[in-house]
Amino acid sequence: MAEPGKRFEKYQDYISSQIKRAEKEGRPAKPNPAITISRETGAGAIPLGDRLAEYLNERFGSAECQWTVFDKNLVKQVLEDHGLPERLEQFMQEDKPSLLDETVSDMLGIRPPDWELVKHTHETIYRLAKLGNCILVGRGANIITQELPNVLHLRLVGSWEKRVNRCMELYGITKAEARELIKKQDRARRRYMLAYYDTDIDDPANYHLIINVDRFTTEALVQLIGDMISNWSK
Repeated sequence: MAEPGKRFEKYQDYISSQIKRAEKEGRPAKPNPAITISRETGAGAIPLGDRLAEYLNERFGSAECQWTVFDKNLVKQVLEDHGLPERLEQFMQEDKPSLLDETVSDMLGIRPPDWELVKHTHETIYRLAKLGNCILVGRGANIITQELPNVLHLRLVGSWEKRVNRCMELYGITKAEARELIKKQDRARRRYMLAYYDTDIDDPANYHLIINVDRFTTEALVQLIGDMISNWSK
């Protein structure tokens, strides 16, 4: 997995290449396909997203228009898009803060109102999806982009024990810590979707495909999704 700084440089390269593409064509560029990934904690969304981007670039990408994954560092793109200070990154978690925390922060002027930060995130995700050739992980991207015909919506799920094992391996933590991490993050994402988009993250109607990652190897999944994107772009 690339270092955060290098990943953000890729995001910047992506934006620049898309702008150049539109300018070269002299008209609004036809949107390329995009993918949103909702996931249960420990379902392996980031490794899958990275491998999927490589595969799509090998098959369908070009030097001018590379597939790019936007995950946790999506927040950095939001801050840059809207001219916000980097210190706000700590307040932009994929969760809904408690009423007390939100009230105190608003009273002290520590950060903009929570709804404003979510609105900025919403706008950046929508803009990236319209550009296409991107994989957007989490933060309600599937709901934000549901009206865009160029976007494929996926949700990754898996068995409890295998998700625990993935977290142990990925983060180098104990089984007890992995279990607690999964419970905490899954609750947080569920709150986020309910609070800001009034939707159940597990509602199958919000996705084109729900994938049990226990049933596939990474390469099989990559080829499956790659074939779907191939048909999507026709």
